[in-house]
Amino acid sequence: MTREIGLLTAEPSPLLLDQAALTGIGFVVLDAEQTALTPQSCATAVRQLAGCATRVCVRVPDLAPATLVTFANTGAAELVLPQVRSLADVEQAWRSVHYPPAGNRPRQPSPGSRYGSDWSRAPELSVIVETVEAVEVAEELAASPLVCGAWLGLTDLREDLARHGREGELDAAVEHVFTRFAAAGASLGLPAADAAAARAGFERGAARCLVYWETHLRGVLGSLSAATADEAVPA
Repeated sequence: MTREIGLLTAEPSPLLLDQAALTGIGFVVLDAEQTALTPQSCATAVRQLAGCATRVCVRVPDLAPATLVTFANTGAAELVLPQVRSLADVEQAWRSVHYPPAGNRPRQPSPGSRYGSDWSRAPELSVIVETVEAVEVAEELAASPLVCGAWLGLTDLREDLARHGREGELDAAVEHVFTRFAAAGASLGLPAADAAAARAGFERGAARCLVYWETHLRGVLGSLSAATADEAVPA
């Protein structure tokens, strides 16, 4: 299985996107869930990276059909679905981003349809496994032809396990998901703090690793600032 590393960002500046493309980053996930990132900003990022090997994905705010259509119309290559709890959620999302007769997406001229010249285009769908229910249907998600893969949302999954009175079960839940996706030969992605963590994720069996850009950047800047901490202060 091909390994890919990408960035997650809520601030897709032209400079960041240029650098991602120049350095061969496989994909950039634009984080529109609980952020100020708009569909217009996502469409601008898609236009900037058009023709590049770096794909643009969007973590959408919710699973409402109108939301999915709006972000599909940006022309993004992949929509990342949060808070999935059943295969039925995926099936509804798939219908929302496909044109008739396969789905029920309105035939609206947009970047996603090449302004009405191609009604066959639809973004791929991936799911974030961040709920107890998603863990329980991991085998179904892994086998589904409607998704191109999944992501482990470790922080939210830990909290959801706690809400269900299952504190301390995160490792077992993660192992369960890994086992099911490996058995199906399906793509599973992991969050990573940096390149070293990404390498560890790949060694564990992840197909994709996702670095949170703003968090990583803070760490880089912090290490630069700390470089002066041990310098002797002149008398």
